[in-house]
Amino acid sequence: MRVVKVFNNNVVLATKGGADDIVVLMGRGIGFSTRPGQEVDAARAERTFVPTATQPPERIALFLDEIPPDHLAVAEDIVRMGRAELGEHIGGHVVIPLADHLSFALRRAQDGLEIAYPLRGEVLHLYPDEVAVGRRAIQLVADRLGVRLPDIEAIPLALHFVNAQFEGPDLSKVVKLTETFTVVLAETSAFLGLAVDADSLEASRFITHLRYLASRQAKGGAASDTFASLHDSLRASHAREVACAKHVASILEERFGWTLGRDEVLYLALHISRLTARTRPS
Repeated sequence: MRVVKVFNNNVVLATKGGADDIVVLMGRGIGFSTRPGQEVDAARAERTFVPTATQPPERIALFLDEIPPDHLAVAEDIVRMGRAELGEHIGGHVVIPLADHLSFALRRAQDGLEIAYPLRGEVLHLYPDEVAVGRRAIQLVADRLGVRLPDIEAIPLALHFVNAQFEGPDLSKVVKLTETFTVVLAETSAFLGLAVDADSLEASRFITHLRYLASRQAKGGAASDTFASLHDSLRASHAREVACAKHVASILEERFGWTLGRDEVLYLALHISRLTARTRPS
């Protein structure tokens, strides 16, 4: 493995030879007296980070230079815990933004400062699994670093896990999605004249579908034509749900510029029918 760039004595950019094999290596003294083109012993690297479009090498190096090593180590443990609890989409790309947030949260806690998160209610309702992991992360931080973060910090920690699904550079997109999911639930209730229970299993499944829909849109994909044979029958038997799905699609197009195809709309209608099956008229 050869050095491409030396950021500082402890962080270098290296490659095995191809453009797709570039990694950021972090290790004590790994960049000392090293020049681009020289061989580097990967065994000396304590940590390896793979750059992405949203986390280029320079951004990774900057964060690694500013984040205390013990904060980074705890963030890595939290990500491992999140992956075990939530799934493989909680990848290594979560470590640095999570560590950055954690480092600032620890400073605020030590200074006695607390931030109010306006989306607290929405996050608690929409992402209960991620919030549960966020709460366990707070306990892990207390055990490892001796600082008890405010309970409210479970909210932004949860959003980092949600954001992992989209691999965004920050939480702005997932915050907008969270606000939109709340609007969609309210609009669905109003359109169908039903009181949708945001805490119900059906609502949870509906939000999960919206999350995967958002993920597909972000990656340029679309739902497979699973229900091709059901198009006509679904329109006939669930005309109200199909109309509601088209209304939801218009909200998503207005807010994000998405254009949902026929399959996506019908798939959405199917989830709406499940959502409304056990709800009562408002």
